[in-house]
Amino acid sequence: MIEMRDVWFSYGDRDVLKGVNMGLRKGEVAILLGKNGAGKSTLLMHLNGLLKPKKGEIIVDGKKISYDRKSLSQLRRLVGFVFQNPDDQIVAPTVWQDIVFGPENIGARDDEKVKKIMERLGLEGYGGRLCSSLSGGEKKRVAIAGVLAMEPDYIVMDEPTAGVDGIGLKEIAEIVRNLKENGKGVIISTHDLDFAKAIGDRFMILDDGRIIYDDVFVDYSLAERCGIRTWLSEGEVVLVPHDHSIPDTDEFDFIAVMGKSAREKLEKEGIEADITTAGMERAFLRAIGGARVMLVCSRSMIGVVEREAKTYPVRLSFHDGGKRHERHGVHSWSRSGRC
Repeated sequence: MIEMRDVWFSYGDRDVLKGVNMGLRKGEVAILLGKNGAGKSTLLMHLNGLLKPKKGEIIVDGKKISYDRKSLSQLRRLVGFVFQNPDDQIVAPTVWQDIVFGPENIGARDDEKVKKIMERLGLEGYGGRLCSSLSGGEKKRVAIAGVLAMEPDYIVMDEPTAGVDGIGLKEIAEIVRNLKENGKGVIISTHDLDFAKAIGDRFMILDDGRIIYDDVFVDYSLAERCGIRTWLSEGEVVLVPHDHSIPDTDEFDFIAVMGKSAREKLEKEGIEADITTAGMERAFLRAIGGARVMLVCSRSMIGVVEREAKTYPVRLSFHDGGKRHERHGVHSWSRSGRC
């Protein structure tokens, strides 16, 4: 396990990390989220000794990090670091030379293992290619392969999806899943919430130099408030309990209904629903497309709708007796404090 205990770090007079406490376990994918300038890269560079804290300590597998050359060399065999820009990491002319560079320097080169890593990362046949001729996504994979060739127990990735296309994003997600399956501890900083939710086991939000949120889920509303890219739809689902007054239907593009009590309510009001089957899922999908949808549901189903809404990039509001207030993300927000 990697632990950070009350870690402080400053650039000149400016405190960037302010008493950070966090941990990373083997076999876990932890996601570090936060807006630009929050200190994500600074935090990550402490995990394998690239930066030394002004105060506090970092512990890896029960041993406090020391900063002499021998200790740092041993540390970087345990904790690999993938930089945001692969050009900062690639040091050799060809793909093969770059991937074997690290293990060769520590006397642990194993060509068969390197070939397997290259095959796993879709780099089979790339050995003789010039690194300068590769695309951004291919360079990312070469940088990751060079780290994996060192056989670390933990991998740190700083914005691994920056500058890659949709295909490259899927490839990186698959690489991360494979690392987890092989028992590696992985921590990733990213601005991409959809990528984070696809691979993450735990989510941390860094704001103003502090971890303000640490939990096994994160929703779109909380992320948006913290300045994290969410691609949150402009659409909205307004949840109306069956035992409250119905708002003006002209304000909505669609009316959805779920539950017997809700259907009876609409029938009594003389209102015809547009969506009568799979009401919750179809309401969310309409909202993702930009529509404003009123979802009338039985009182007993409110909790189900709120829970499921956290998995969709839509806004969920709650209409209660003529008043409407946002409910999406309330659970997380109450735990996280502020952004």
